[in-house]
Amino acid sequence: MKEMPFEQIASMYDPLIKSQIRLYHLTTHFDQYYQAGLLGLWKAYETFDPKKGQFSSYAFLHVRGRILQELRGEARKQQKEENHDPHESKAFRTLSFEDTIPLLEDETMNLYLMHLTENQQRWVTQKVFHMRSEAEIAEMFGVTVYAVKSWRKSAIKRLRSVLFTN
Repeated sequence: MKEMPFEQIASMYDPLIKSQIRLYHLTTHFDQYYQAGLLGLWKAYETFDPKKGQFSSYAFLHVRGRILQELRGEARKQQKEENHDPHESKAFRTLSFEDTIPLLEDETMNLYLMHLTENQQRWVTQKVFHMRSEAEIAEMFGVTVYAVKSWRKSAIKRLRSVLFTN
């Protein structure tokens, strides 16, 4: 296949890429998946060994694989966005009084949370306000229990230093 330039191969296999996009109903983000298909075709073009079979079969596997890989990446990204708790981000600092922390005014909470890292804030909100265990917090954020304990230790240390300096 190296005797032909890639541009010619790309135009020959254009229907293959488009058919895979249609097959998986990915037409809403056509350009993104077409680019992924072209990358798969490029990989096939660069690594093809004529002694091992036909290029068309090899190209098909690479194009389909790259498009599916892109689709899986998008699904993971979407799942993370759906599972994202708005209380875990830095926007947590702007909580209103009616939100999930009824006993503290948001100004008081902001005063202390502003000194913590995002992970330390995660620990404070999940442990103190939602009463979750370290194991539950670790599972929620996909980290080890030891990492959560580290968040706890550093959060407590930092909060103590803030309390004693005020």
